[in-house]
Amino acid sequence: TGWRLGGAPKPVEFIIGNLDPAGGGVANAATTLEIDTMELPIHEKVHILPFQDTFAYNYDNMYQNHIVPFLQTKQIGLFSEGFDFAYDGVRFRVVGVVPEGKQGVAGADTQVFYEGPPIQRVVLTQLHVLPYESSLPEQYKKSKLAVEDVALLRDHVQPHFDNHSSDIVRGQEVTIRDVRFKVISVEPKDGGGCGKDTVLICKGMPLRDTAVAAKAKPKAKAGGRMTA
Repeated sequence: TGWRLGGAPKPVEFIIGNLDPAGGGVANAATTLEIDTMELPIHEKVHILPFQDTFAYNYDNMYQNHIVPFLQTKQIGLFSEGFDFAYDGVRFRVVGVVPEGKQGVAGADTQVFYEGPPIQRVVLTQLHVLPYESSLPEQYKKSKLAVEDVALLRDHVQPHFDNHSSDIVRGQEVTIRDVRFKVISVEPKDGGGCGKDTVLICKGMPLRDTAVAAKAKPKAKAGGRMTA
């Protein structure tokens, strides 16, 4: 997914949004092709800056070996200012787009600006998250007291935080592929963003929604005996 395709003599660009199987493969006569009728808005200009903690060599290197490959092969959905992404271990943020404030994609004619002060941030050494039971698919429920932490890290948590660099604090909630997670703890305690050395933890009991827990709370019996 995310591949940007073009044609000639007049380019008509497409972005591949979904594949089955998700890992990709070769299209043949038996492949079903679905084309969405919605035209994607294309940014005239985008300004992308790297995060200081993953800065790689120089700006030209990051543009040629990280930004361009991402825009050509990994775009999924629309983006605007504040969009975080990563490619081959280097993290970036979109800090400006034209038209200003609009959602769109980068096309063949989009001007990409990639120089400016690298973005500074505090990098977490550890992040502990747990999912809410009500949003958790059955295959990730080891028991009533534990989740399948290795599978959740592999399928949800690790891919998400590999590409999202914004600050995270204790108590924050995040939805990843329709599963709701809550941040249980972070180190340092004031929060920060995830990096390549951040230890991700997803062990523990699945969380219950406050409303569900309150509804399930047993009522006190009336007429009980009082003791002195």
